[in-house]
Formats: sequence, C-alpha cells, structure tokens
Amino acid sequence: MKKILIFLLLTAVSFSLFAQYGTPVAILEYYDDDLELEITGADGVALVDIYYGMDLEEGDTIRTNRTGAELRLDPNGSIIKLSPFTVFTIENLQKSENDSNDFNLISGKIHAIAARAGFGERYQIRTQSAVCGVRGTDFGVISLPGSVEKAFVIDGLIDYTNSLTNQKIQLGSGMLGDALAEVFQAIAASAEQMNDLVKDVLFEQLDPAAVPGHGTPEKVEEVVEAQTAESQEPVEEEPKELSEKEMAESAMMKAISDILGLEIGTVTIDGDTYSKAIIQPTFNIGKLKLSLYLPVVYQTDLFDPEDWYHPEGNNEWSFGTDQDGYTDIALDALSDLFLKIRYVEWGEQRDPFFFKIGNLSNMTLGHGILMKNFANDADFPTIRRVGLNLGIDGGGIGFESVVNDLSDPEIFGTRLYFRPIGKLALGFSSAIDINPDESADPLSAFPIPSDTMFLTAAADLDFPLMENELLSFIFFTDIAGMVPYRDGEFEQDMIYNSDDDTFRNYGWNAGLFGNILFIDYRLEYRYFDGVFKPSFFNTSYERMRGKYIEDINNYLNDMDNPDYNETVMGVYGEAGFSLFDKIHTTIGYMWPWDSSGPSEEDEFLFEVAIMPGTIPVLDLYGSLAYHRTKFIPTLLDTSEEANLTLFDANTTFTGEIVYPIAPTLALAAIVSTSVRTDSNGAIIYESNGYPEIVPVITIETRIGF
Repeated sequence: MKKILIFLLLTAVSFSLFAQYGTPVAILEYYDDDLELEITGADGVALVDIYYGMDLEEGDTIRTNRTGAELRLDPNGSIIKLSPFTVFTIENLQKSENDSNDFNLISGKIHAIAARAGFGERYQIRTQSAVCGVRGTDFGVISLPGSVEKAFVIDGLIDYTNSLTNQKIQLGSGMLGDALAEVFQAIAASAEQMNDLVKDVLFEQLDPAAVPGHGTPEKVEEVVEAQTAESQEPVEEEPKELSEKEMAESAMMKAISDILGLEIGTVTIDGDTYSKAIIQPTFNIGKLKLSLYLPVVYQTDLFDPEDWYHPEGNNEWSFGTDQDGYTDIALDALSDLFLKIRYVEWGEQRDPFFFKIGNLSNMTLGHGILMKNFANDADFPTIRRVGLNLGIDGGGIGFESVVNDLSDPEIFGTRLYFRPIGKLALGFSSAIDINPDESADPLSAFPIPSDTMFLTAAADLDFPLMENELLSFIFFTDIAGMVPYRDGEFEQDMIYNSDDDTFRNYGWNAGLFGNILFIDYRLEYRYFDGVFKPSFFNTSYERMRGKYIEDINNYLNDMDNPDYNETVMGVYGEAGFSLFDKIHTTIGYMWPWDSSGPSEEDEFLFEVAIMPGTIPVLDLYGSLAYHRTKFIPTLLDTSEEANLTLFDANTTFTGEIVYPIAPTLALAAIVSTSVRTDSNGAIIYESNGYPEIVPVITIETRIGF
C-alpha cells in the first residue's frame, strides 16, 4: 500500500507539473537570414512560413546553411545556438520526470545552456559517433561525420558516450572529449582553445543569464581560466585542436560535399552497356533548389565524342556545331543547354508561388482529372526532357501551367482559377498535345493524319472544409472531356452525339483530399464514359501517346461500334505518410467496375523511400516507385488484351539500393524501364500495338567531395 501511495503521489506531481507548464515546445527566437534557413517537418515536408517566435515540434529538422539560429525551450528556458552549416533534429521534448529532451546533431556545431531547475532539465544530444547525457550544463557539441566528433563543457558536467565502443567518460568544466581520437578520454582545454570553440556560437539575441540556474555570466575567458585551474590535472598528451582556419575549411568542405556529386559506373540501355561519368552539382539556397546534370556516357572511348551516347540521336555536347543555318544552330545550342539542367525548384503546389524546371515526375493541374503526376522523365536517362511547371496564387485569382519539354515543346497545360466567395475556388483547365502522331506506330492499321492533336478541357470546384497542419479536409469535384483535331477540323462528334442529342466520352469525379495528422490522403469517386480516360496525361503518357492516338483514331473511324459504348465507375484511394522521418511511403489504388461487373481500368501506385541511417549495421538505403494501370487483370492473367506483363508500357518503374562505403563514397544499383527506340529516337512497337519496353540497369559509384 505504501508503494502504491508513493506511485500515485509521483504521478500526481508529474501531472501537476505538466499541467502547470503546458506542452513543451522549442521556439525559434532568432536567425540571421530566413532565405538560408530551412525547416522540415516530421513528414518530410518543408515548412514554408518561417518567422521569429514560431513553435518547433518533435520531428522538425533545422538546416541553417549559411545562417545561424537560436532556440529557446519552453517552459524550462534552456537555450541552444546553431552555427552555420548545421543540421539539427528535435527528436523528443521532455514531458515527464522520466523523460528527456532528445536531439540529433546530424552535422555542424551547437552551443547549449541547459536549465538547472524546473521541469524538463534532462537532455540527450546524439551524433553519428557519440551521445551526450546532460543536466544543467553550459556545453557544446561539434559533429562533422567521419572527421570531427567532439563535446566541450564550459560550466557543469556531462556524460559523454562513444557509441562505437560504448565507452563512457565524464566531462567537467573546461574539458573536452574527442570520440574519434585514438584514446577516448577527458582532456583539460586551455582558455585559448575553449575560446576558439565557442567564439562562433555565442548567443546574439538570447540572454544566457535568463536561463534558470545560471547567474550573470562573466567573460568566457575568465570562466574557463578559473574552472580549468580547479579541474583535473592535464594529461601529458596534448590534444590536437582545430584552429579557426581549420574549422572554416572543414565547414567549407562539408558545404562543397553537399553541392558536388560524381557518379562513375555502367548503365545498360537497349541491351548495350555504356560506361559513364556524371557530375551533378546541387545547390540549395533557401527555398531555391538547383541540380545540374553533366554526363559523359560512352562505350569504348571516353575521349571520342562520337562514341558517346546520344539521347534520341542528339549529340548533347555539340551546342549547335553539328548543325547548319543560324536557326538550327541556335535551337540545338539552346536544347543542349537545357539538357544540362536536372531540376530547378521553388516551393510546392498550393504555395503562393512555385515553379519546377527539369526532369519532373509530379506535374499536376488542379485535382488531376486531365493531368495528374505527369512525368517527362519516365524514360530517363534514355530520353531526357526539361519541362516546366509554374503556379501563382494571388488569393482571389491564380493560375498553373505545364510544358513537357522546353527544348521541343509539344504538350501544354494551364489552369485558371478564381475565389468568388471566401475560400471557394472555381477552376478551368485545358491540356493539349499538338503532336501525338510523332510517336505513333508507323505500322498502324489505319493511317493517322499528321495534323492530329488532342485537346482536353475541364472545370473544377475546390472548397476547404478545414485546412491546417493537423487536419485538413478539402472537397473537390471536376468534369472533363476531349475533342481531337484532325484533317483540319475539330471532331465535335466525339463528345456530342448529334443523332440522339446526348453527350459521350466525358468524365467527372468528386471527393476529399488533405491530411490527418501525419497522413496525407485522397479519396474520390470516378465516372468516365466511352474512350475518355481520367488523368489522361499521367505518369506513362509520354511513352503511351502513340498507343492513345491509334486508339482514338480507330474510334473516330468507327464511332457507332457498340464496343466503345461503355461506362466505367470506380473509387480511388491514396495515402502517404512518413515514419520517424526515416521511411516515406505512398500507396494508392482505384477499384473500377462497369455495368457488367469488374473493369480492367484499375490503377495501382506504390512508392517507398528508406532514408540513410534507417537500417543498422549495413546502413543500406534506397527507394522504389511502381505505377501501373490494368494491374489486377495482368496479375491474375484475366485481361482481354494479349501479352500484358507487370513491366510493360502500362507501367513506370524505378528502384535503387545504395550502400555507403565511406562518408563520401557509396555504391548504388539502379533499375528502371524505358521504351525502346531506334538510332533516330523513334519508338519501336510490339505486335499488340504497345511500345516495346526494355530494362535500364545502372551500377555506379557515387563520390562526394
């Protein structure tokens, strides 16, 4: 009974403390430059609005880049300073006496002053090679994975554990420890050494004297000198300390390694094996993300440009020197220049402003009834394109636009929307393919006019019932149709049957999308009639457009055929979530049926990404993406179409496994699929009318600098 009473008493005290102080948070009190500062939530989504005083939560990751930042823990009052080029994750905030404040210093440097009194005084700082256990201490931690792993104490005491050997030491005032040293031990630091360690992480905005349990601070030099005299006798071995210049050089090398990337290996395209050397510089400047793609892919001679791989027959390093005439030279030079861009991005869809340029796999107009996850990189690297996705939301009015390839534009999309009443949005969309016959099978049963175009249009409604970070429910509905253009005129009969005054070949949908805590979801009902396909411009459209134009052409030549008079309905569901910022997963499926029962027009989506550090020991990481229509009929072999396989033209697939050999060296195996093309870039077709699909296998060594 006595033990029970003690337990109940402790529980009541803990509860009262929690009720008194409220839910703990980390407050972003100061930063030098908001364009440099990046904050990513636990779901892996970057936070758009960054401001002084914002609450940071468990799972948030702060990347300072070229700026510094200062955090204050509420309610206990501890403060943390992050130096430039630091990546820092808030893993847990203390909510009970048996809990602790847990942080992960992925790279960079911090200076923390932990409160000595009150609720929430226990801390644990984890780096790649060590763990700091802290109570009421003024201390700092440095982590440059693979090169520097240190902790130092200005005032107080910490437990410093080498996670590689499980050896633990205690660091007192004026001492430091090095987890990567040959001997893991506590070392007394001189005042000059300590000043070098703390000079770039001194607090600018927050007042150390305001931290509970810490009085008015003296100059760091005086504190360190006084405390060093009382500390343990220094060992004979003089520590090898990084000078200010060396620290700056290490930070600079870390920044360069984040920017530069080199891939060396082999890639199999259309059954031919090539060697490759690819430089991919990547830059993250605030919200702006830029990556270049500078490849040399060759078979036998690295120094012979004629032996290099030419995507779609184009020598991408000629910059017009293999062309005649000013126009052709200028266009080829511009095209080759565009091909050196992997991507340029700013923001995300539904932001006030966003744009994406490059190899893109997720271009969507509105809710996606015309264009959803349109990909111009489904056949990368066999075929490379540089697309554009742009959007502006002015509050009361906005627009979105899409172009499939800036060097050879053929597919265009745009959406204009208004908000006439509150948050209610009305949108009008159109997507056009001006040259689908370019990809058609030359052996098609019916001749396809060379001026054929696909013109689609849609109207939509969007109303947020609730929209915030925790819960959002956004209702939407769309209606759409397509009118082809051929032989110099629009084929209005395809959508309007004048014989019986009815509409045909159209589609509509309605549903909800948004998020429930950390899960993003989408649930919708779909209805489409005749040969209309929802999300017509989708992930596999670039490779399937030749098949689509043949199907539409056959329909236009025989519109009264009862085989085309079919209505398909279905329910589509999709969910995406992240687990501890380590595993990101998205899965979706459409269950379809028609008047006679189950339909073949289903859709399956599965994506998973495993982040570095998730799998212990080997530390393997990678990703897989699989998107397919006609999935279940092919899986069960019940399709009416012949020769379907799980990796045919109805599928887009890519997967990679990466094994880190060293901090700057990794071995990667990548498998994807691509359409087979001839030497001029023309698609080769199978007997069933589908493009022929071949595997693309890459084995490469990735080198960071």
